[in-house]
Amino acid sequence: MWRTLVRWVAGGACAALCLGPAVVTPASSAGTPQPLPPAQAQALAGGPAVQSPVVTRTVSAQEALASASLPGATVYVAPGLSLAQAVGAGPSVSLSTGTSAVVRPAAAAAPACAASVMTTSWGTWPYDQHIADTTYWCAVPGDHITYHSSSVNATGTLCGTSWTTSQQISGGIGYSWFVIRSSAGWSCPTVIPYVSLHPSHYEDVSRNAWGTTSLVATG
Repeated sequence: MWRTLVRWVAGGACAALCLGPAVVTPASSAGTPQPLPPAQAQALAGGPAVQSPVVTRTVSAQEALASASLPGATVYVAPGLSLAQAVGAGPSVSLSTGTSAVVRPAAAAAPACAASVMTTSWGTWPYDQHIADTTYWCAVPGDHITYHSSSVNATGTLCGTSWTTSQQISGGIGYSWFVIRSSAGWSCPTVIPYVSLHPSHYEDVSRNAWGTTSLVATG
């Protein structure tokens, strides 16, 4: 299935991801946005989560290795492996002694690596909020995860980002999947100087050893 994905991405679908995370901005956003009264601002800041299209692409071991150095990256590496070995850029070793019970021997299979950006948006311009989770991961295809690294970017028009965080909440190294929760908070001004809105949201994104990405929850 990983090979099928490679052929599909090579046909041109990679372009969106290579340009970075997509940020949904309505066409009505032309002009300089101005803060609104609190009730109107609250109505625009709310609303259901909207997922942007996501493309999973295969990446080289070198690109996956470099992702560990991205600003704010949360990195997980299989016990008993160096970072280079976990992404397939170094000699393979057996994961048998002194590692987690769920981690199986690496055998002769080399890890393959992938990357995807999952963007979820809330609210309506100019009180929109966006979370983009950029994750690189490597796995023995169809078997178990050996490495993953996630970075979170949160944006908005009037809503300025107050904080971001990323954490693994399910699966992980040695499993065939993992789920990353990316969270952020914003400060959104209103026409009243001392009254601001402070929304916060999260997106839970699952990736697996077959090289696929899916949104599993938002809040």
